Amino acid sequence: MPLKTLTNLPNGSLNKIFRVYPQAIWQTGKERPEYYLGLLAGDLLALVLSVLLAFGARYFLGKFLPEIPYLSPRQALLILKKFWWLFLIVPFCLGYLRTYDRRLPFWEETREVIKALILSFIIIYALLAMKKSVNEISRLLLGLSFCFSCIIVPCFRYFTKKTLFSFRAFRRKALILGAGEGAAELIRALSAEKYLGYEVIGLLDDDPVKHGRFVEGKKVYGKIKQIGKFIRFLNVESVFIAVPSFTSKQLSELFASVQGMVKEVCIVPEFKNFGMLNAETHTLFHEKLFLIKVRNNLKSPLNQFIKRSFDLGLSFILLPFLLPVMGVIALLIILDSPGSPIFVQERLGKQGRRFKVYKFRTMFTNADTLLKDFLKKNPKVRREWEEYKKIKGKDPRITRVGRFLRSTSLDELPQIFNVIKGEMSLVGPRPYLPLEEADMNGMQGIILQTRPGITGLWQTSGRNNVTFRDRLRMDVWYVLNWSLWLDLTLLIKTISVVLKREGSY
Repeated sequence: MPLKTLTNLPNGSLNKIFRVYPQAIWQTGKERPEYYLGLLAGDLLALVLSVLLAFGARYFLGKFLPEIPYLSPRQALLILKKFWWLFLIVPFCLGYLRTYDRRLPFWEETREVIKALILSFIIIYALLAMKKSVNEISRLLLGLSFCFSCIIVPCFRYFTKKTLFSFRAFRRKALILGAGEGAAELIRALSAEKYLGYEVIGLLDDDPVKHGRFVEGKKVYGKIKQIGKFIRFLNVESVFIAVPSFTSKQLSELFASVQGMVKEVCIVPEFKNFGMLNAETHTLFHEKLFLIKVRNNLKSPLNQFIKRSFDLGLSFILLPFLLPVMGVIALLIILDSPGSPIFVQERLGKQGRRFKVYKFRTMFTNADTLLKDFLKKNPKVRREWEEYKKIKGKDPRITRVGRFLRSTSLDELPQIFNVIKGEMSLVGPRPYLPLEEADMNGMQGIILQTRPGITGLWQTSGRNNVTFRDRLRMDVWYVLNWSLWLDLTLLIKTISVVLKREGSY
């Protein structure tokens, strides 16, 4: 049956189609067999496409670059015929790192997939060396296959999971314990992270006032002590505990009673201001205690060196492409309004040191006077300015070219020179104004541990739609949870946000 036809069927029909195996087999902590087969098929297709693209790239490189030996299509076919079995190592490594039986957010899973690919190609090269067949297959071909697979395998996984989770049979029914603000945030997060494939079907809470009410569109059914009945009645597979008032004893008892009835139990602690991305767990067996070791990676001199090297390397790669674009933008600004095309402003840098940040000028030269007059005449806008430090809608200070530059974030391109000078980073907290330091509520001690960034978490999470206080929280979270992978993720997300012009005005 074609996929298009399947997606048009009602949910009841889909459940009948996929109800091939007894429920007891797949409700023991594992996924449905069809789920594994779908992911495996997607991975193998992605791997085949990666290898074919590598052959194509190697063929053209050998044809146009004399220093690279020419590889004909016939030779490529013979290599593929002889060594095809080597690439079956990739699914085994993906399985070894548990990328098939864990439901992870996209970027977290992509990191695990790339780890598995690195391990796979190390094993492949080692096997070729042991068999003394290294010279029979192009090392450039292996390298190209690895590079293409690092992009194509995660992309195929994204679309494979999106297709699988479009069927209710593959989505996990989740029940949330607790109906407070934490539960509301969890529902919003699970709805946004469709890649996880959870379907929240309701909530339980011991507060009788909340019974029958709705939290983010999901009904609060009854008390937590009735959980066994609701798990059976609603066919729940996952339970999320979002009750911060629970004691350790209550959590232990609840966990023990529920664990055997569902596939998984997830505890949602209120650890927003902790660096949990860099946390490690340790066990003290004598007293049966668990330790959570939280590291601040940005305090490490080695990590600071890695971050700085990454900034410099990528900046020098991008600079030849950005210089012509910046020249054109500067000319347009000069033609649009009088004044210098570059706007220089003092900002707070690492350890509170002040520096001059470079931006393309997007406002008229008398912007401060225009702002005072505008806020004086518009009390509503003044309140908005005090909360967001921005003016939504039409800002009288901004020029015609400036409006375009701001919506596309092109006004920040000159900051690449701040990065090269060591005053800023490609990714980091927002560069704050000295006059904003008084409003940072003591958070500057954490935020100013590192260089401010051209982009950051606030830029990929709503940009100008985020309040000043929320920006502070995001910057604190970034500093405490920093990793090179987080920087790469935010850079890629920034491209998407800028292209969509999300949160820009």
